[in-house]
Amino acid sequence: MRRNIMGSLCGLLLLTTAISACGAYTSAQQGSLGELPTAPPAPTYAPLPTEVVQGAPAIENPNKAPELFRSTFDGDLSQWEVIDVWMNSTEKSKWAIKEGRVEQVTGPEGWPAVAPTALVTGDKNWKDYSITAQGYSWGNSVMGLVGRVNENGFYVVAVRPAGAEGGKTITIQRYDSKTEIFTQLAAINDKGWNLKTWTTLGLSFKGTSIIATLDGVPVLEAQDDTFSSGQTGVYGFAEGMLAFDNVIVQE
Repeated sequence: MRRNIMGSLCGLLLLTTAISACGAYTSAQQGSLGELPTAPPAPTYAPLPTEVVQGAPAIENPNKAPELFRSTFDGDLSQWEVIDVWMNSTEKSKWAIKEGRVEQVTGPEGWPAVAPTALVTGDKNWKDYSITAQGYSWGNSVMGLVGRVNENGFYVVAVRPAGAEGGKTITIQRYDSKTEIFTQLAAINDKGWNLKTWTTLGLSFKGTSIIATLDGVPVLEAQDDTFSSGQTGVYGFAEGMLAFDNVIVQE
């Protein structure tokens, strides 16, 4: 009987101690939380500038060769695929059709990124072909075209605005998807493109020869045999303020 009483007293003592301890912890916890400063708001970005883009001038069969593909962006992007570089995200950069052209809207998750992005289409078995497209920038740092796009990489002609400093205005580069490195194959300081003006870009492949044109005039040539086939498309940085129209791929 005495043992039972002592056991009950010990149990009651332990329960009382636990309740007191919990009460003390709860009180201290509430006091600490009350002293914490208000969390700062999540970072936000100012809206990118909008632009009233005039329609691109029509171009017809620039190379007088049979067409493999043409798009004036009057439908959807079901035939196109986004390829991003240096962007560690489960999402893709945003491209969208607007008023009969395609625009580079922003980077992954709605944040602009000064990192390459391409919108590609076509047959992975295409080898020797040319692509022509019209580009228009009202703030993007670069515009260009990609070709022979495959799982190992692609070629790109990247054109910067006229008068840009700190590098060549027009470059032909090879991108290796395994190393994520761009290798410059050829470069030149040329006129580049003018802000808020449609510019016709061209990129062609024949064997190991790669030729870039600007407004129909050849401006740069490189030789490389790394990639022999692949898709093609348009290129810029994932920072928005860039549009393309009248994409034509020819044999």
